[in-house]
Amino acid sequence: MLRACLLFSLVACAPATSTTPVAGPRPAASGQGLAVRGHLPRGQRVDYIVAVQIDRQGRRQRIRVRPAADGSYALQLPPGHQYAMAYEQNGRVVGNVTFPHGGHQSQVINVSQNVTVNQSNIDLGDTTYVDGHFVAAHDPAAYLDSDGDGVVDAQDPDDADEGPVAIEPGAFDGEFEDVDESNADQ
Repeated sequence: MLRACLLFSLVACAPATSTTPVAGPRPAASGQGLAVRGHLPRGQRVDYIVAVQIDRQGRRQRIRVRPAADGSYALQLPPGHQYAMAYEQNGRVVGNVTFPHGGHQSQVINVSQNVTVNQSNIDLGDTTYVDGHFVAAHDPAAYLDSDGDGVVDAQDPDDADEGPVAIEPGAFDGEFEDVDESNADQ
């Protein structure tokens, strides 16, 4: 009887195991997507920062946000797709945004199903205007792991052979499901 009481008291005092998830890298499809922040080039006037879904899965999404008075912007890219960004003035795209990526320029932010997001918000930094192109200061691939091997795409040697994804000329035209965004927090 004493043995049963002792055993019961040990079990009753044992710490309960927790099922609370541990913070860290997560697949893009499991979360809220990716928050992207940046800043327009000084002196550049645009009405909207636009991100469009470039993969052809389902109805394509378009996210449009107005820049804040200081030229900063923030937008939320829903998970499960690849996106391209551009600046829009008077209803027309005035230029695509590119990202420095391993010696070449990339135009894609990959938040597709298989991508591991190592940081839920990315700061693209100050965009510059170089030779007719808008170039972000930072590469989103520095925070994303598209093959799940634990190495971010910007430093992954097995991703080095992959060339830039070509954006179709009409990627920002056509029918879209508009995603409402606001910069109320800026």
